Amino acid sequence: MAPPVPVAAAQPDWIELRSADAVTYMSSPINPEGLYRNSDQVLNPVDELPAWWAESGLPGTDTQETVVVAGHNYSKREAPFRALSVVQPGDRVVLSTSNGTLDYTVETVGPLPKGSLLGDNDLRAQVPGRLILANCDVRGGEPTNDNFIVVAQLT
Repeated sequence: MAPPVPVAAAQPDWIELRSADAVTYMSSPINPEGLYRNSDQVLNPVDELPAWWAESGLPGTDTQETVVVAGHNYSKREAPFRALSVVQPGDRVVLSTSNGTLDYTVETVGPLPKGSLLGDNDLRAQVPGRLILANCDVRGGEPTNDNFIVVAQLT
């Protein structure tokens, strides 16, 4: 179900993660510079802030493309997207843009081998209203060879 008020597509500037019962457990600005693949075909945000992948869709109620936001997760220091590890299906993601706020409901979470997000797989399909959040997966305080992926749908 689309939000009652249409929100024109625009680059996101703020992100929040909320539990299903509306408790906010991560709130962060989004880096205003779009994120691009580096020479190794890897998404590597320039700082601690989550970043919108400029090759993905712009969030909006009528966007026909999947929107991707990536961020860092470290084993030894804090970063906003470290919170992805506690996201559960049914939780909410709130993206703010200069045109309004968009609410998404988390459908799936889990690891994905590094490099797979940019490869040929179902996550690369353009799905209207879909949002993908990605970071480097850290388990037991140690980095892994995976990314941690959250897939959410506009509600």
